Amino acid sequence: MKKFIYAISALAVMMAVGCSKEDVETPSPEYKLVVNMDKPSFGDDTRAVRTSWENGDVVYVVFDGDLYDGATAAKYLTLTYNNSSWTPTWVGTNIDEVAAKETKTLCAVYVNTPVTPDFWNNGQNLSFESATQGVYTMACEDGIYTVSDSTITLNIALEHECSQITVRGIDVAGNWTLSCNELQALLGASVSNSNGAGGSAGNFNDSLAGFANADGVSFYGYYPAATSPSNLTFTLTNGTKTYTRSFTDKGGLKAGYAIIMDGPDSGKWTEVVEE
Repeated sequence: MKKFIYAISALAVMMAVGCSKEDVETPSPEYKLVVNMDKPSFGDDTRAVRTSWENGDVVYVVFDGDLYDGATAAKYLTLTYNNSSWTPTWVGTNIDEVAAKETKTLCAVYVNTPVTPDFWNNGQNLSFESATQGVYTMACEDGIYTVSDSTITLNIALEHECSQITVRGIDVAGNWTLSCNELQALLGASVSNSNGAGGSAGNFNDSLAGFANADGVSFYGYYPAATSPSNLTFTLTNGTKTYTRSFTDKGGLKAGYAIIMDGPDSGKWTEVVEE
């Protein structure tokens, strides 16, 4: 009798185990994220725009299909630079959704000041606007990513959207701004369904905010052409004093280019005196 009960009990356990195997679903893989972030090429010009990443830098990534007409919720990934690596934060989406997409494409943007993500143009554009006029931006319009086993690899090659003008002999605490007849201020960056990714430009002669630089103060502006202009007029002001300086037959305003010039104390600027 005892043997019979034991046999029945053992059979029941086997049946229960068999049922449990049929009911258990295969778990989704826990994906590991790998980021390949290519810095723009600077050649041999050590004065060029931004030669390295700094802790706290943020790159915003939008994946294919996450922008559409009438979108009401932003979907993107923030990558924050921290001690030679990128820390991911998912907004409105997750790594599983991105892994499941059929088209493995992405756009990415960088802005050097805090930004506010927002939809516009009936949800076809996701903008990353700054409260500062004349920010420094980079963009990647045609990035790709791959999914292999449990690893997602993002391949992001950023390109400069602006040029850098550095003025020696002045301090960022002086609240200097710069404008130029051939430069537009960048207000941030955006990702679009139709135009990929890029900077959000203002107008020519817009005032550009100043950012601290080891050589003085740097200003960033956008020149919307493939070739550099030849005649430039810069206006430098701190609200109290205003100076101008002009160049003829000079280039150097294409995206990624850097210019360094001496400040007003050099005598190379003309002070504007109001009558």
